[in-house]
Amino acid sequence: SSGINAEYGQTTAKSNNLLSLGMDGKILKWEVKLSRYQDPELTLIQGFIITGSYIPRDHPTAPSSRTADIGGTAMSFSKEDESTFVVGAESGLVLKCSTLSTELPLDKGIKIQFRSPITLVYNSHNGPVYDMDFSPAHRNLFLTASTDGTIRLYNTLQPKPFQVLEPVSGYVFGVQWSPSRPLVFAAATANASLLIYDLKKSRVGPVLQVPVNQTKSPCYSLAFNTRSDTLCTGDSKGTVKIWKLSQGLSSQVRNEAKMLERIAASSYE
Repeated sequence: SSGINAEYGQTTAKSNNLLSLGMDGKILKWEVKLSRYQDPELTLIQGFIITGSYIPRDHPTAPSSRTADIGGTAMSFSKEDESTFVVGAESGLVLKCSTLSTELPLDKGIKIQFRSPITLVYNSHNGPVYDMDFSPAHRNLFLTASTDGTIRLYNTLQPKPFQVLEPVSGYVFGVQWSPSRPLVFAAATANASLLIYDLKKSRVGPVLQVPVNQTKSPCYSLAFNTRSDTLCTGDSKGTVKIWKLSQGLSSQVRNEAKMLERIAASSYE
């Protein structure tokens, strides 16, 4: 495949389950056995493949060929259900998937061990999906970021995003929820901006926008530190920076989880 995106799934004291996502449409599940005295051992234990077979024919982003492989560009696992994950595609597709799926691809010629993981097809982005992240505070909410310049907030139970944010006139490469503030998330953009959103204060725009460099080099990635009030960014020049968050952006406020629950409930209206 021309690109790989990996996520850790189930973890035990002696092994990890790792899923890799490729541009060839394959999702491979690996068992990583850990040893104090030997190098980690990687074993392929399960395979999935995303094809046009399970995309409704009338979907705007459905491939013209039912046998076409759909290249994956982003993936995120549910924080509460280790079998549930979402996949973003180069075509803009957003898919809900499950490692428990027993569906086989409808197309002939595909090896039988590769199953289709798709359980729901969401409304698509208008460009490749470069990042997505499940909320650590609500099992049904996840964010997506795309080259169509939007950040979208989905409920896993609804095909249509219930919030679409357009922060910049350019690509959005990264997005992630805060591990400490249920209503806070951050985004990385092509115009070298780090955007911080706080849904308690605004459902429309970022509460903070910080240039990550002075050369306008695209900011490709970001990650919150789960053990401190910091996050890091990485840009196209290979520069990694650590940012310290204010107490207001890192300390949970009263009833914040309930506020997020109300936002999730509004997606059904």
